[in-house]
Amino acid sequence: MKLLIFASFFLLIFSCSEEVEFQHSKQSRKSDLPFPLVKNYQLTKRDLQKLKDQKFKSRFVKVNPGEFRMGSPLTERGRGDDETQFTVKISEVFYISKFETTVEEWNDLAKIKLHNSFEIHESEKELLIPLYQNLLLHPSFEKRIPSFLREDFDLNLDSADSANLFGLGSLIYLADCWNKLDQNQKTKIASSLALSEQEYSTLLKRLLDSQNKIPVNQISYTQAVAYCHKLTEKALSKNLIPENMIYRLPTEAEWEYACRAGTGGPCGLGDEKELSKDIANLKGRNEVLQKVNLFPVGNKFTKFQPNRWGIYDMHGSVMEWCYDFYGKYPNGVVVNPIGPLYGNKRVIRGGSFFRTADDCRSASRKTYDPSYRGSETGFRVVLGFPLR
Repeated sequence: MKLLIFASFFLLIFSCSEEVEFQHSKQSRKSDLPFPLVKNYQLTKRDLQKLKDQKFKSRFVKVNPGEFRMGSPLTERGRGDDETQFTVKISEVFYISKFETTVEEWNDLAKIKLHNSFEIHESEKELLIPLYQNLLLHPSFEKRIPSFLREDFDLNLDSADSANLFGLGSLIYLADCWNKLDQNQKTKIASSLALSEQEYSTLLKRLLDSQNKIPVNQISYTQAVAYCHKLTEKALSKNLIPENMIYRLPTEAEWEYACRAGTGGPCGLGDEKELSKDIANLKGRNEVLQKVNLFPVGNKFTKFQPNRWGIYDMHGSVMEWCYDFYGKYPNGVVVNPIGPLYGNKRVIRGGSFFRTADDCRSASRKTYDPSYRGSETGFRVVLGFPLR
């Protein structure tokens, strides 16, 4: 039955360093609800062992049940009218990705690959030009060089600017060619830059990693959901996750719970009082003309510190799709809210690299049509129990 359900989504076109110990979600305020492991009783010891796998733990944070105040107080700077506070009780454990979904992760699953352009600087040009020139003279490669690679180099070789656009697809192709060259060719290319073969390989890999690990953007809600289904199917086929758990988008409540990480102020970082470009990838409050970029994410790329539970970039970077339809918050106390049953818009959270600190607060909410694909829109995944 599950295979039939997943098969319907195939028709959608969807466009590790050492483990660091954090305080995780034990800091959340205890609820008066008796929190039995509502779903965990269905998990076998073997299932639980999968969730303790070191590779899984390097990418996901376990979030325990607890209680928090969702929304913002009337006195919070930048507050929106749709942030009325209410109490949320999370009764089921879930696992949230430490990092936003990257270009590399997307391309590993998607039929349509994303090869966005990036700024290439003079030092990076100098690294790639000898490799490209060697391929032009190499009998095994010269007739197979793709047109997009030729266009990228024609543009950059003719320009005196210190930074131009270069395609990720071109970079991936060059790295693949480098790995196929024989030892003599590699030595020749590296020595032309006064580098050893190993040094050249390291620099090329670092450049490729820094672009592959950029958070994927221009992703619609529908595409993000399709990705989650494909990721679930792949994990289940390899017996990597419990059979009754799935990869999905976080609910809006799960997202804010994880973002706050036991805090109650405008942000879940630093002193909890105020966001700034020093602690998150976002614009300063009044720096409208500030140049902004996405930064690579992952265990090897930690430009900004995580929150108390070990989750990175919940503020700024890319806006993250949530499961819920957009709607007004309920009153009183709600257990495991999943938003309205019907709607036209979906919730997106966290602000982005292009937004001000007010837009990136823990409680800040935005809403878009599910088909919207903007330069700021991305997502992170949750491993949890199915909703509804």
